[in-house]
Amino acid sequence: MSKVQRAGVSHVPVPSAPPALPVGEPVIAVLTAAYRARRPVLLEGPTGIGKSQITAEFAGRSGLQHRVLDLSLLEPPDLVGLPQLRDGRTHYAFPAELPTDGVGVLMLEELNRAEIPVMQPALQLLSARRLHAYELPPGWFCVAAVNPEQDDYQVNRLDAALRSRFLQVFVRADRDEWLRWAQRANVHPIVQRLVREQPEVFATSSPRSWAYAGEVLAGLTPAELANRDLVLTLARGYLPVAWATALAEALAGLAATPPLDVARCFAAGGDRWFTDVVAALAAVGRTDAISMHVFALRQAKSPAGFGAEHWERLLAAVPGDLRQQALAAVRLREATA
Repeated sequence: MSKVQRAGVSHVPVPSAPPALPVGEPVIAVLTAAYRARRPVLLEGPTGIGKSQITAEFAGRSGLQHRVLDLSLLEPPDLVGLPQLRDGRTHYAFPAELPTDGVGVLMLEELNRAEIPVMQPALQLLSARRLHAYELPPGWFCVAAVNPEQDDYQVNRLDAALRSRFLQVFVRADRDEWLRWAQRANVHPIVQRLVREQPEVFATSSPRSWAYAGEVLAGLTPAELANRDLVLTLARGYLPVAWATALAEALAGLAATPPLDVARCFAAGGDRWFTDVVAALAAVGRTDAISMHVFALRQAKSPAGFGAEHWERLLAAVPGDLRQQALAAVRLREATA
């Protein structure tokens, strides 16, 4: 008898929880496989790391519809439907938010923050694909997002019997994956720079908080960006004091850089003029200012007829990855226009 046979089942070690996947391409690969099998997926990880965003990105890449139900905001009739009496029998009018045709992803947010009377029918929808007379169309599948049952999260526990019905994926924030997303999403370049320079940045702040801070900065005027106290106040609304201060200091260093004349860039000869601007900044190591200028161009609406070949010439002098990401974003924008 072999050692394995002698050991018997009682000596098989209890398996540990699987390692957490970085939110990015690895999770999209799992969602792709799960969608083909129409098996529900449970994404579990800390708040603000991008569980919802990566699901929406998967749907967009796959050409699928994407609907979201925030279960923490629902009452039982919002999900189960209101009872109606017809021909002496009770029927349920299911909610309009639930799909009836087509193909797509139904995202159930905050599954373990929902009230128990909402959680139970949600679990039936996830595992059995039906609620009373309603049945999820064949072209749809479900993804649920939950926070860990630990730390300071006020959540309801999902027992082992319930968890066994799902393809469970533990997820975590990943700086490199987030930066790749941030470049595609045109997140403010100073936010990208700080995240890139600080390996432990997500230990004390969430990726979502940095993205929100970037959205606020993107809407500020040059004068407001130069106002350190205003930037610090806004950044502290999302980030710990140390990170907010670093963000304000980084922007203060850009205050002396004149804003880009975007209209001149899009005018005749603008590519040659912008090449000179980039060359002058590169000569003194001002890649931060170059990033800000590219950000401004990507935010602007280019004139009619300003196609991919014009963008190629305009951004020819921009270094490396920054140029490639900008061109990729322009191509995507034109393809979806």
